[in-house]
Amino acid sequence: MEQSLEQERNRQARSTACAAVDSLAVSPTGIVQYTSRGRVLVVGDEEAQLFANRIEPPLHAEVLLQKGSEEPGVPVVAVGGRKVRINGHLGAFVIELGEPGKPSFQRIESDMVLDFGEKPLIGAEFLPPGYWYFSTEPQEMDRALLEIAPMVGTFEKPRFFDYDPDICAHARAGREGCERCILACPADAIISIGESVEVNPNLCQGGGVCASVCPTGAMRYAYPSPADTLRRVHLMLKKYLEAGGNDPVVLFASEADAMSLGELQPNILLLVVEELGSVGLEVWLSALAWGAQEVLLADGESVLRGIRLNLDEQMKIADSILHGMAYPANLIRFLGAEEIGKASGAKMPQISAAAFESFNEKRTMLFLAIDHLFQQSGSSLEMISLPDDAAFGRIEVESSACTLCMGCTSVCPVKALQAGNDEPRLQFIEQNCVQCGLCESACPENAITLQTRLLTSVEKRRQLVTLHEEAPFLCCSCGKPFASKGMISKMLDQLSGHPMFQSERAIKRLQMCEECRVVDAIQDQDAIDAGIAIKQPETNQRKN
Repeated sequence: MEQSLEQERNRQARSTACAAVDSLAVSPTGIVQYTSRGRVLVVGDEEAQLFANRIEPPLHAEVLLQKGSEEPGVPVVAVGGRKVRINGHLGAFVIELGEPGKPSFQRIESDMVLDFGEKPLIGAEFLPPGYWYFSTEPQEMDRALLEIAPMVGTFEKPRFFDYDPDICAHARAGREGCERCILACPADAIISIGESVEVNPNLCQGGGVCASVCPTGAMRYAYPSPADTLRRVHLMLKKYLEAGGNDPVVLFASEADAMSLGELQPNILLLVVEELGSVGLEVWLSALAWGAQEVLLADGESVLRGIRLNLDEQMKIADSILHGMAYPANLIRFLGAEEIGKASGAKMPQISAAAFESFNEKRTMLFLAIDHLFQQSGSSLEMISLPDDAAFGRIEVESSACTLCMGCTSVCPVKALQAGNDEPRLQFIEQNCVQCGLCESACPENAITLQTRLLTSVEKRRQLVTLHEEAPFLCCSCGKPFASKGMISKMLDQLSGHPMFQSERAIKRLQMCEECRVVDAIQDQDAIDAGIAIKQPETNQRKN
């Protein structure tokens, strides 16, 4: 009886919370358009040819015949052993056969592709809009006909992403750094374009895992925005607890999988998202900080293997953080639909729910949640060890090798590494570091190594610490500081055998500041003869 009363109280609290969340508006995003004129390329063998004859106006079919003989009817292009490359999306597919420049090369344009081959011509987990892959079973072919029937005209979808190249850790100064979004994207919609990345909005289908794995927040889910999603989670938990609900469990499910969940226990708060990959570490930890006992992810058929693997890695990081604070293991986990109703895993101890608000800045949300959870844990641990792919940690500098050239500070995308103003000093703020590795690859002396970890002290994490410093080297001519002693020593050593720096005067010039070096060079006949300096013309002034 007492249990049923609690369940009824939880059910009413959940209804109150759901009603509050349903009233929240979602921030608008951009629109992506497609235009299809109805050209359909049907890929396969003789069965594909038979299917193509069933396609009627306003659709127009053409067959890409992989094997078998041509039959009368719709136009047919035989592969004939040529290599097939296909790119594009609804309204703009380009299929190339053979090698460009050779007589056998052929190019086909199509608005849609129906692929009945042994395997898809496109290897992405998320096939592009306008590309369908079906078996040749009769019911599958009937379904294919229904899929393409309405696909003539102009179509719209939301733009699912925002990207800020200024904080992207992909590359700097020709050095490669983070590639997480490129490797994680199930639609192959993200490519490198030098020092930043580019997302093809027509290929992007809102998988969201690019934003979840991005260490800086440069790649951000846009529909809904991170703040919108976090606001829903916070309001759901807040209203549920205010209405007297107990032991709230937050369950995230994709739109495609939500309908198969069935009836849920009254304390399970369902939050439906476009794609499960869009909900990552900062959302999970914030949910726990706001009072959730567990965070569950519905492991349905729509969750692609690549997305699942990337979220699993993020869960390992979350588990390491929570374990370091002495919280139970597996508070955040995947569960199949049949397991959710009877799940009784470890739960969070009772803590005071956090009151922090929701923001779009990923790192801000992460540290708000982490700091609240640590404060509530009562732990005295100063440092938590993390997996190697975590985006938290420090760098170590080998002082004997570092010349304070500041190449590392010039490539750091998040200002974790900073130069010491006019002093030869390398400084570091650990909270900013995302372990992208750009500093390590940019260091000409191989003096930098990375170490993933999480400092639990807010003050220590935000402190500007000195990693290496030296007394400044003073110009041997004017006395002005202009470099570090290590840098000048390294330069003198490297140029000791250079033919242009064998004279005492040339060696001394290396120890001058830029201004004094120029003045000395134009007065040195040897430097002029070697082409290092240009002799200044003499000027004669006549008095009238």
